[in-house]
Amino acid sequence: MRIHLLFALLPCACHPEVGDSWIEPGCGDGVVEGAEACDEGAANSDTAADACRTDCRVPGCGDGVPDSGEACDDGNPQGGDGCTPLCTLESGAPEQEPNDTPQSAEATDGSELSGYLPEGDTDCFAVEMAACQAMAAHLVGPCPVPATLSLYHPDGSLLATGGPAEDGCAVLDPVESPGARFLDEGRWAVCVAGLLGVEVPFYTLALEPVPAEEAHYDLPEDDDPDGDGYPDQCDEDRDGDGVLDELDDCPDVPDGPDMAPMTPSDDGWLRAWLTVGPFTGRSSPDTCLPTADHLLGEDDAAVWPALGDPAGGFPWIVLWGTDDRVAFEPDYATVDAPREVYQALYVHSDAARALTLSLGPDDGARAWLDGDEIWENAVCQGTVMDHYTVDLTLPAGWSRLLIKVYDQGGGWGNYVRFLDAGVPVTDMELSLSPEGSWAPGQSDMDGDGEGDVCDRSPTGG
Repeated sequence: MRIHLLFALLPCACHPEVGDSWIEPGCGDGVVEGAEACDEGAANSDTAADACRTDCRVPGCGDGVPDSGEACDDGNPQGGDGCTPLCTLESGAPEQEPNDTPQSAEATDGSELSGYLPEGDTDCFAVEMAACQAMAAHLVGPCPVPATLSLYHPDGSLLATGGPAEDGCAVLDPVESPGARFLDEGRWAVCVAGLLGVEVPFYTLALEPVPAEEAHYDLPEDDDPDGDGYPDQCDEDRDGDGVLDELDDCPDVPDGPDMAPMTPSDDGWLRAWLTVGPFTGRSSPDTCLPTADHLLGEDDAAVWPALGDPAGGFPWIVLWGTDDRVAFEPDYATVDAPREVYQALYVHSDAARALTLSLGPDDGARAWLDGDEIWENAVCQGTVMDHYTVDLTLPAGWSRLLIKVYDQGGGWGNYVRFLDAGVPVTDMELSLSPEGSWAPGQSDMDGDGEGDVCDRSPTGG
């Protein structure tokens, strides 16, 4: 009897009762025990926000109930349905299958799109692009796994790709991907895929077509001669002289009001010249040494030519070099060798300078500076950069450089630049006029509609 009395006096660890009903021990009894994370008894709910769930789990993202701090909760681990697995709303319109190839790409107006990629899947979206636009695109973070963006031409060829940036989200940037610039008009496709085909639980794609007038980038000089950031095929003023191509009498060489002062190339090469010829019917007195005949007048050294001036039955024209080598073949290899041509250029120096004239003629050559012969060469050879050098003093103001180049056959051209202690000189003004700074101004001496600076016969005939 004494033992029974002791047990009766101990506190009872009983499960709660509701009225006269006994509550079975376990989840739902209002007591947190064992593996239970919560237990609110009768208040447990699988539909009420922030309630302990009926399996005694705490409420959270993925349980199908939007709780505090969750914008949505659809209970599945994939996006593309308006709600991400992170319980945030997707900002883009859900993608629509089938769209697994550039040919079946889903048409879009360029707004944001959202989706989910099973392993090995690809989603493609088509955008109508105007000529010369650029395509920029990126995945909006957070980005759960690495993915790639690929840009396809209307003919189906792949032109540019973009991978994950520092934040882990894929980026297609026209600055870094030249294939995404200056696009042809038509239906272009941007495709999203998991890196190496991995599953992408969710993504949001932002497409950002760049207007043609804003799509200008640093380009090689050969692609963008006027340096305005547009390649020739997308440039309404290819030579950058202030006259639209459709109105320009020389759309590929500058002769308009915005023509910049002429200067050497970035490597110092002298590319634009006054030239005259071809003179033929005379043989060199010494291998490939130019003839001693005065073909420009009474005294070659005294001639300060201007565009259109006559010389031995030919007019002086402008020869625009498209690269560092002055090429005589296209305009002057119309007669058989031996043949000769003259090239002239005016150079300006703010002060007297001790410089080196560098030449690489094919074949022999003779050079004058302000009427003084400073160099001659009788060797027959091909054009070679910096093959020969002449030390000289370039006086202050304008000077005339005149070169006569003899050709015995084959190639025909020259490389010319000034060096200062071996460094190319780029800080001098150049001119094609003996009057000083050159500004041709769309002149057309013979009235044929072709500007003098690009006319092979500027005075007619």
